[in-house]
Amino acid sequence: MSNAKKWLIILLSLIALGLIGWNLAGLDTDTPTNSVLDNSQPNYQTDDSVTFVYNPAGDLAYKLVSDKIDNYTAEKITWFANPVLTTYNEVGVPTWTVRALKAKLTNDRVLYLYNDVQADSLSPDSQIQRISTQSAVVNLITQDVSSDDKVTIIGQGLNSTGLKMRGNLRSRTAELIEDVKTHYVLQKEEQKNESSK
Repeated sequence: MSNAKKWLIILLSLIALGLIGWNLAGLDTDTPTNSVLDNSQPNYQTDDSVTFVYNPAGDLAYKLVSDKIDNYTAEKITWFANPVLTTYNEVGVPTWTVRALKAKLTNDRVLYLYNDVQADSLSPDSQIQRISTQSAVVNLITQDVSSDDKVTIIGQGLNSTGLKMRGNLRSRTAELIEDVKTHYVLQKEEQKNESSK
């Protein structure tokens, strides 16, 4: 091999090693070294999603269906359009559906529901059949539910309205805190007994 070929191979090898080192070092001048994330734009988006969440024992805890999801990683929040939450009891039977026009899920598994919030019991023996309000907060771990707006509770034989509500979906309880008005509806058998006396 001639002396010129050896020098050419050495020179090309050095150039190749230099380019490899430059590439590994990330010294590309075309891309900025300090990229800034745009927090006003979601990091992740999807349409028509169904999310299943299981408890530590492996049983289905809840299902969240949504028309659209926008996830913001920096703020650790996720926005849902037209969400429908279905909760399940320990044996996997659906117990409640909770729907709204939009919702925000935080990193600590608290779901903030906004606009036309409606929770419907799926248990026919539940005293509370429906809870309606404009905004509500549901802790997805404990299933505690609360609202600081006007709330309407429809149950077996009653219709109650009030301001501020605290309750728990798992135990099927709800308490209206302020300005409570309740209307009782007599059942047909009770009405017959009253009229025959």
